[in-house]
Amino acid sequence: MKKGNKILNIAVPALTIACIFAIWAFAAAVTDEEIILPRPLSVLKEFFALFADGEFYLSYFVTLGRSAIAFAISFALAFAAAALSRRYALFGRAFNTVLPLVRALPTVAVVLLLVLWTTSRVAAVIVTMLVVLPTLYTNAENALSAVSRETAEMCRVYRVPKKTRFFKIYLPAVLPNAVSAAGAGLSLNLKLMVAAEVIAATARGLGTELNLDKINFETAHMLALVFAIVLTGIAVELAGRGIARAMVKRYA
Repeated sequence: MKKGNKILNIAVPALTIACIFAIWAFAAAVTDEEIILPRPLSVLKEFFALFADGEFYLSYFVTLGRSAIAFAISFALAFAAAALSRRYALFGRAFNTVLPLVRALPTVAVVLLLVLWTTSRVAAVIVTMLVVLPTLYTNAENALSAVSRETAEMCRVYRVPKKTRFFKIYLPAVLPNAVSAAGAGLSLNLKLMVAAEVIAATARGLGTELNLDKINFETAHMLALVFAIVLTGIAVELAGRGIARAMVKRYA
C-alpha cells in the first residue's frame, strides 16, 4: 500500500503537469501567434537562455534581496506582536483591531501612495511587508500556541532559568512551525515583491524585466521569467517544510 501511494504521489503530479503542457501546446497551435501565446518549446528555450544572461542574475538577486529584507522585518514584527498579544490581552485586542484594516488595504493604491512618499524601491519593500504581515502573524500565533500557558506558568513557578526555558522548552516547540511558516511566507513574499516592483516601476528587479517584456511584446521571455519565479517559490517552500520535518524528528 505504501509503495502504491509513493507511485501515485509521483505519477499524479507528473500526469497533471503533462496535461497542462498538452493543453498549452494545443492552445498555442490554434492561436498560432507567438506574441499572444508562445509555444511551450519557445518558452523553455527562453528559460534556459536566462542562465546565460548576466542581467537576469542581477535582477533576480536584487528582487530576492528585497524579498529577504521585507520578510525578515515582517517575520520579526509578527512574532513580536504574537508574543505581546499572548502576554498582554489589551495589546492583542488592539493589534487584532488594526490587522483587518491592514488586510483590507488596496495594494495598488498603497504602492502608488508610497511611491509619492518614498522611492519605488522602498515602496516595494513596505507594501510587501504590509501584505505578508497578517498571514505571518496568524502563523506566529499558531507556532507560539505549541507552548501551553500551563507550561509557561510552571516555568515561572519553579523558577526555571530563562536560558533553559528558551533553548529546552520554547525553541523546540516553536521552531518547527516557525520554519514551516517561514518557507510558505518567503514564497508568498517573493510573488508579492515582483508584483510590487511591476506596479512601482522599480529601477531594477524581476518586476522591471517583466515590464520591459510587456512593452516589447516579448511574451516568451516574460513566461520564462514567470517560470523562474514560480520554481524559486516552490523550492523555498519545500525547503522550509523539509527543515521543519527534520526539526520535528530531532526534538520529538
